[in-house]
Amino acid sequence: MRTVLRRISLLIIAMLMQASVNSFSQENKDSTGTGSNESPTPQKAESWYTTKPVAEKVWRIDDHGSDNLYLVEGNEKALLIDTGLGVADLAGFIKSITALPVTVVNTHGHPDHAGGNSQFKVVYAHPSDFEMTERSSGGAYRTATIRRVLQEAPGLASQVLHDTAGLTAPKLMPATGGMTFNLGGRKLEVVETAGHTQGSICLLDAECKLLFTGDNDNTLVWLFLKDCLPLETYLKTLRKVQARSAEFETLLPGHGDPIDKAFIGEQIACVENILSGACKGEPYQSFAGNALVCSYKRAGVAFDPDNLKEK
Repeated sequence: MRTVLRRISLLIIAMLMQASVNSFSQENKDSTGTGSNESPTPQKAESWYTTKPVAEKVWRIDDHGSDNLYLVEGNEKALLIDTGLGVADLAGFIKSITALPVTVVNTHGHPDHAGGNSQFKVVYAHPSDFEMTERSSGGAYRTATIRRVLQEAPGLASQVLHDTAGLTAPKLMPATGGMTFNLGGRKLEVVETAGHTQGSICLLDAECKLLFTGDNDNTLVWLFLKDCLPLETYLKTLRKVQARSAEFETLLPGHGDPIDKAFIGEQIACVENILSGACKGEPYQSFAGNALVCSYKRAGVAFDPDNLKEK
């Protein structure tokens, strides 16, 4: 079942990568609202999400095998990092973990990380990904994703949202490099990590030695989508993050399990081998398109051979 959900999320990403902004109706535009950061969710879904603690007051939320979300709690507020596919009642699930006010931030605008944004009034993201984020949280995306889930896995019908008419796109607020989210006794810093998308970010919890990495440090990083930056740019990002490695010990990625910071060095070696020609790459096929893939130790990069060098 988890394989099915992962396949669905990849297919939806491929669909949205090819869609234009104008193909989505005006009804998906901003609706900021007031009061708490949750929009009304028409139905409560049971057991779609599972969670486990990964550090002190940090929960990893499994989006039914598709991706990882993280909830970080301070003394006064909590921070939700990414909103996943958005096909179930995420806002309600978060309330079952924390009673604190919740701030929401996207590591990037892809629909498996920003698809649940419409369940919240305000979401922070990097401005370079605002357009993509708006598409990912729009009504057309929700309808297509839920329909595909029900087609591919009808047994999950009781766990997904069916009446989403009350959900509207959130107000987007900028999250740029150096900005901090102060949760009360705990701060997370935004680190810009362009590569997988132009507006990708990581969140650094230096006191607890944690780096929440979105899709920047997965064991297989996709750099072949049309919104990906050249491989040279991604290499600069990896080196920038590695230069701050004294501030963290553990990477908490958007897909897969936590991994130690030495992994970044393996990613750098992998990318260097591609750029130098030492690794030519093997064919890689996915629902989002075809590419080449190289690996070095634990690190893999799926890349577009026509998008290696900065212009």
